[in-house]
Amino acid sequence: MSLIDLTFLQGFTKGDNAKMKKYISMFLDIAPKSITDMEAMNQEKRYDELKVVAHSLKPQVSYMGIKHLETNIKEIELFAGSKTNTEQLAEKIAYFKTECTKACEELSSAASKL
Repeated sequence: MSLIDLTFLQGFTKGDNAKMKKYISMFLDIAPKSITDMEAMNQEKRYDELKVVAHSLKPQVSYMGIKHLETNIKEIELFAGSKTNTEQLAEKIAYFKTECTKACEELSSAASKL
């Protein structure tokens, strides 16, 4: 089962493979660093910064068609922003990391076929 659905990206780029590759490449560069940042921010209880990083990832996750992570990243943003349920953040970030890593592998493979 695929973790990604590039339908939105295909529409957004009007099927331009070069643009699709560019956006996928940007996501593949940004996502791992953002995850590392979120882990550190959570450990250091820098919730306001964590909220900002999660917020910036939210549309990117949607653009890349990683639908099953949309609720997860929204919860990370919400919990960090409201400083509630913070005990759940480590688990939610770990899940996001695991699933996003798998999705990134699929994105990389998809980009190489464009």
